[in-house]
Amino acid sequence: MKCLKYSILLLIIIYSVFLVQDARGEMKLTYNLDRGLIKKEFRLDTDKKLYIPEFKVKGIYVTGWAAGSNRMNHLIELAERSVINTMVIDIKDQDGYLSYISDIALAREIGANQQKIKNLPALIQRLHYKGIYVIARIAVFKDSLLAQSRPDLAMQLINKETGEITRSSSWVEPTDKEVWDYNLGLALDAVAMGFDEIQFDYIRYPALADAPIGVVIPDNKTMSEVITDFLWYSKKSLNKYNIPLSIDVYGLTTTAKDDLGIGQNFAELTNIIDIISPMVYPSHYAEGSYGIAIPESQPGEIIRRSLTDAKEKIKDKDHVTIRPWLQDFSLRYRYTSKEILDQINAAESLGINEWLLWNPSSRYTEEAIINRHF
Repeated sequence: MKCLKYSILLLIIIYSVFLVQDARGEMKLTYNLDRGLIKKEFRLDTDKKLYIPEFKVKGIYVTGWAAGSNRMNHLIELAERSVINTMVIDIKDQDGYLSYISDIALAREIGANQQKIKNLPALIQRLHYKGIYVIARIAVFKDSLLAQSRPDLAMQLINKETGEITRSSSWVEPTDKEVWDYNLGLALDAVAMGFDEIQFDYIRYPALADAPIGVVIPDNKTMSEVITDFLWYSKKSLNKYNIPLSIDVYGLTTTAKDDLGIGQNFAELTNIIDIISPMVYPSHYAEGSYGIAIPESQPGEIIRRSLTDAKEKIKDKDHVTIRPWLQDFSLRYRYTSKEILDQINAAESLGINEWLLWNPSSRYTEEAIINRHF
């Protein structure tokens, strides 16, 4: 009996090393990670200097459905056997559905609570125990559910020929403070659940340059001003909890001199954000880009060219980390471990030692990342 008591006490002590929370599980996360490159102590309930990862993030994207299924066991095993030390998990997808149950009134009102992951805080604890850094991905302004459930929050569109104003069924209004606060509330949910970092995706306008419709922007602002206003607002709020904010941007932003007509100007965004992830998927570059007839067929060269441009744009900004999304999926060309490694090696050769792999179904080319050292 005494032996059993000591065993139980030992388990409690071990468990408490990894998680200390208050009764509501809010803003009290304290844990230690010790797995190779990762070793840190992180407290969310302080107002000290913003924490930025001291290790080199090498991660994979995980859908909410994958994270809540048996597939997650395999992905965790993959991380243990490979260079992967980070997982980017959806907490709100581009359709507007959440991977957990939120108490936010608007989420309940529109039926966003899908709970793809039964116990997200417990999953995060498990990942931390395995030494995995966990990023919460939030698709911000592309939100079909919110746009259709609350048309007053939907993006305003204008017919370029007739001038008729309509509302989008898939995009919400980037200038609306209620939209801002909703997504920021989800980010704070993620902080309370124990995520290490917030990642905003779809912080842009739809690409409508050649379409018969355009967007209506209130208050005579430019698209890029609207996007940067939102990011300043979000960063100021999240800084209170010492949690990094990263963003995903179009791959072409690394080369373009303007905002591509979607509100994403790489130079302006990196005045605000410390971690930026250009989606430099070779399959998404037009034929002839960088003088390459079929960019998808030369993944390493596309990554080298695009990230060289990105580095040039932040050459005077030592605080900025470029952490590109790389392509681990096939479209016209079948991508094998060679194509994945070509991209990784191209990034690493430029001194860009952080990267994320994207596969929309969270199925990865394991040969490219197992038993590798970058």
